[in-house]
Parts: sequence; structure tokens; C-alpha cells
Amino acid sequence: MKLALLLNAIDPAIGGVLIRGHRGTAKSTAVRALARLLPDYDAVEGCLYRCDPGEPSRWCNDCRARGRQGSLPVDRLPMRVVELPINASEDRVVGSIDMEAAMRTGARRFQPGVLAEANRNLLYVDEVNLLDDHLVDVLLDAAAMGVNIVEREAISIVHPAHFILVGTMNPEEGELRPQLLDRFGLCVDVETLQDIDDRLRIVEREQRFAEGPAGLREEFAGEEARLREAMEAARRRLPEVAVPPAIRALIARMCLDESVAGHRADLVVARTARALAALRGAAAVELDDVIKALELALAHRRREPEGNRQLQAQELADRAAQQLTQIQMEQSSERAESTAGEATTSEGAHAGEASEGWSAAQPRLTDPAESQETESDAILELRTFAVRKLDLPRERETRRAQGKRSSTRSQTKRGRYVRSRVAEKVTDVAFDATVRAAAPHQLRRRLSAPAPPRALQLESQDLRQKVRERKTGNLIVFVVDASASMDAEQRMLATKGAILSLLRHAYVRRDKVALVAFSGRNARIVLRPTSSVDLAERRLERLTIGGTTPLTHGLMTALKLIKTERLRDPQVYPLLVLISDGRGNISLFGEEPLLEAQRTAGQIKQDGIRAMVIDSTRDFSNQPGYPRNRVTSLYGAYAFNVCHDLADRLGGRYYGLFDLSQNAIVDTVQREMLRTGSG
Repeated sequence: MKLALLLNAIDPAIGGVLIRGHRGTAKSTAVRALARLLPDYDAVEGCLYRCDPGEPSRWCNDCRARGRQGSLPVDRLPMRVVELPINASEDRVVGSIDMEAAMRTGARRFQPGVLAEANRNLLYVDEVNLLDDHLVDVLLDAAAMGVNIVEREAISIVHPAHFILVGTMNPEEGELRPQLLDRFGLCVDVETLQDIDDRLRIVEREQRFAEGPAGLREEFAGEEARLREAMEAARRRLPEVAVPPAIRALIARMCLDESVAGHRADLVVARTARALAALRGAAAVELDDVIKALELALAHRRREPEGNRQLQAQELADRAAQQLTQIQMEQSSERAESTAGEATTSEGAHAGEASEGWSAAQPRLTDPAESQETESDAILELRTFAVRKLDLPRERETRRAQGKRSSTRSQTKRGRYVRSRVAEKVTDVAFDATVRAAAPHQLRRRLSAPAPPRALQLESQDLRQKVRERKTGNLIVFVVDASASMDAEQRMLATKGAILSLLRHAYVRRDKVALVAFSGRNARIVLRPTSSVDLAERRLERLTIGGTTPLTHGLMTALKLIKTERLRDPQVYPLLVLISDGRGNISLFGEEPLLEAQRTAGQIKQDGIRAMVIDSTRDFSNQPGYPRNRVTSLYGAYAFNVCHDLADRLGGRYYGLFDLSQNAIVDTVQREMLRTGSG
């Protein structure tokens, strides 16, 4: 974590760092401590954005206008940590019109937001996974482009926004969407220390700091000074660090081998490796720099689920060493061939290309027959899940114009300002609409004013409320019995196909699907809320079946998952889909398993979560007119239909399936979404 922060301080173009870890693991403390190591900087005196006087190309419009009239005064400022509140609105982030100045003087003045405050500072976003996706988009766009563009409320502003971006998150509270996760340059995971001596050292240092911070700071002042000097020297040395052709080829091959999507990983690894070389005082990037950069830049970009991290790191280092040796041998061979064939023009051209080092980065082409044989298993697996399009009703009901995702009206100050309205109580003032409403009455109000009138005369009837919209969608959580019950494999295969069907077009709507499987003595989240078909398919392929039936565990795990997603997005519409025979036989709280499941079902209903139950043992389909309360057989040790009882306690529909095909499950889910109207 410390190394990732230092590397971004050396080269902010790396793109920031995301720190993932459980609460209480010193994520915020480390970020704030970084500011103590960063040097003070020169800024234009009086500039709202603290423009660098030595870089006129990055000046704001005001500094450019002042610079044409003469030299600009310079001020020395310390590095700050600018924090983004978790409940920040879009106006607070990008900036908006200064209402006080407009009302007092009538001037249209821009009020800078968090991005303006963060320019040339460190922007810290705690719990970044709980922010609205469009706010995360704004932050990451500004970090990548170095400018913030504001076009709103008759204001057009472009100002610099160069900052070191640091985000922290607790994975237990929900994940970032894959396309947002990829925008962070580096990612590190921090865990709770398990060594007793380390934990005691933390307690002792915290106690010493509480008794007197000066003594503890003095103890580490020398170490901080050495680290600060090393970092400043690395920043000066960075432009001179070379990346040899073989290293460039190695980076390209390793990113290709890791199956990362896009090309951002290649660029980030190269920048990170240069920063590492600069930090250790080297003139060129070497193998060790690349290996460390790969660990930091690929942790959140790998498509495969994480396993043993130490083993993965060792395998990565071994493959990188082998690849570099192979690349160097290939380049030596190519140079020898090009030297021998310089007599012909074509061979000379080929030698010129090889001298750049990029030809060695081309992937090895496999034999067509070999490729067809290795891909047959994947094609067979894909055909097993015959994915079909599912058009959920939420999209049809809420969408009023063409677009990628559906939007709903936001009842809070979170979301995009789209229009205004008249309201009895105005809590979010639409200033542009308010001014337009007050404009026709200004002459009369100024003439009747007892005192010298202000530039703008407002009355209560002029106030207009902002109407905001934010992206929202459905969350479908499958709770699937993965025990050794009859036809469990067939049921799981049908569920896999249903999940992939629901994910087929979820990306364009922000709908998400999750999967909780219960078997043995616990339940596990096989698939966290996602709209990624690739991720879902990889996780589902590894799903195992067998063991007893901990039904209550599955319901409680799904309930916690939905609560976590609601914490991130209170306006999400969850639907819990239980697929089981209802024969729970493992207790969670030490009581009778059925009573526990019934009590948990009642809790889910109280929390306002829509639910439905698919009984895998009933030998009929849910045809119109079939009596729901009809019982045709005993269910295990219970003389009643357990799944039907759970459906009633959940406040949802009960379905029986004869043909456990994926289409039957998908059709059932679709009917339930139509019945509830998606909220």
C-alpha cells in the first residue's frame, strides 16, 4: 500500500490507486500520512485553482488573462488532502453557479467544486464503491484528462484538475463496476495483521501518539526526511528513465497472458515500472521492476478469481523471467538475421522493424487444428447455456427516450439535474429556473423596495425545485440449493443458463444478477451483483454440488447481500428467487431448521424485498387456473408444502416446475417482474 501511494506521488499519470480492505486497517491513515511526505509547491497567488506559474499551458482562463498584462505573483502552498464526502452531489463535485454572489450583485460567478480544490493536491475518496457511478465517472475522467469541463446552468467553464487520486473501499459493502475498477491505475489489498507482535506495536504507538504526538513524530522524522528526499529525487529522475525494447515486449506479452481486457494495463505497467526504477535510482527499467508493477496493476484487472496471492505472485515472476529470456533470444536471432540480410531492401526493412523491438511482442500463433481442439470444451459449455435475450419491464416502463440505461426520479440531492418544478417546500434550489421565474417582476419589485434594492429581488413564489434523475435498475438474487438432492445437477444447469440469459443485456440497463448457493453446512456467494457475462460464466463453471441443505444460511446470506447493495444504492429494486425443494436440515441458530427458515422469510418480507419461490420437486407447471393451495404429496417430514409456505411468508409467488430448463426459469422470473411492475 505504501509503495503504491509513493509511485503515484512520483508519477500521477499512473492513474491513482484503489485500496481495498476491511474496516480498521489504516487505509485512511496511510493516505493522510502521504501528504506529509509531499513537498510544498509554487502557485499563482489568488488563483482559485492554484495554477503552476512555471506551466502556462495548464493555466486557467483567469491566469491567462492576468498573464497577458504582466508577471503573476507567486505563493508557496503546502500539499493538502482534499476529501470527497460520501453524500456529495454532482454540484459539489464539479462546481456550480455561486448563488450568493448572483443574489447580492447579479453577477454570474462560478463556484468551484471538489475537483477545483483538488487541483495539484491529493484527492481522497473514502468508500468509493458507495458513490453513484456517474460521480465516479466524473472523478476518473478528470483524473485521466487533467481538466474539469462544466457545462450547466448557463455556465461554461474549463479548469485544470491535476491531482493524485486515492480511493478506498471495503469489499464487504459492494464492489465497483468492472469498467470503473479498470480506470484506477493500481490496486492493493490490505488485510488485518495476524502477528501478535505487530498488533501490540500498533497499540503501543497509538497510545504514545495520544500521550504526545511530538515525541513519536520526532522519532520518525529522520526516516520521513530520507523517504521524502528519495521521492523528490525520483520525480526529477523519472523523465530520464529508459524502457528497453525487450522490456516493452515483456510487458505486452505478460498483459496478454493474463487475459486482461483493453490496453490500459500495458500503459499502467510501463509507467509503474518506470517509477519503480526511478525510485531505486536506476537509469533503465529491469525485470524486477516489471514483476512488481504487474502485481500492482493487474490485481483488479485479472478475469480469473483470485486464489493464493503468494503463489500467484511467484508464478507471475517465473513466467516473466521465462518470457524475458525468450524475448532476448528472439531479438538476438532477429538482429543476426537482419545483419546477414542487409543486402536486400525487403530484408533491410524487416531489420528496421525488428530493431524497434515490437515484433517480439507479437503473440505466438497456434496451429489451427490445435486451436480448434482447445476451444471445443469452451464452445460446448457455451452451448449448454443457450443464452437468449430477456427484456425486463422496468426498461419499458421508465424509459421515455432512447438511451442505454433507464433512469428514475431521485428523491435526494444525488443524481443529475434534468429540469425544475414548483414545490411547496424547496430543498434543492434550481437557481437558473428561479432567476427566470423572478426576471419579469424585477422592475416592479425594485420600485417598491423600501431600501436600496439588491441586484436580484427574489420572493418565495419564485423558488424552483431541482428534479434529479439517477440510473437505477433491478437486482435479481438467485438463492439456489446446491445440495445432493434429487436432480440437483439439472437444477443447477438450468439456473446457470437463466443467470446468463438475464445478464445478456444487463450491461445496457445497469440491471445486476447475483447467485447465492447453499450446501454442506454453509452458504456462499458464488456471484456478487454483476452485469458481466464473462465473469458470471467463469464463476458458474466452478460451482460444485453436494452435501446437506442449509436453507436458512442461504436466505440469510442473500438478505445480507441485498442490504449491502441497498447501502450502496438505496433505490435499487431487488428480487429474491429461491430455487429449492425446501428440505432444510441444517440449523443456523440452534433451532429447528424449518422454523429458522420461516422466521428468516418473514424478515425478508418486512424489509420490503420482493421474492418468489421455485419448487424443484413439484411435477406441474404453473398453468393459469391451477389451484395454488393444492397439496399432492408429503414433503420430507412435513405434511404440507414447505416451499408454498415459504412463498407465503416471503409475500411472493410460488411456482412449480416440471421441465427444469433454463427457459422455464427465465420465463418464471419474467412473469414475476411483470407482476410486481419492477417497483
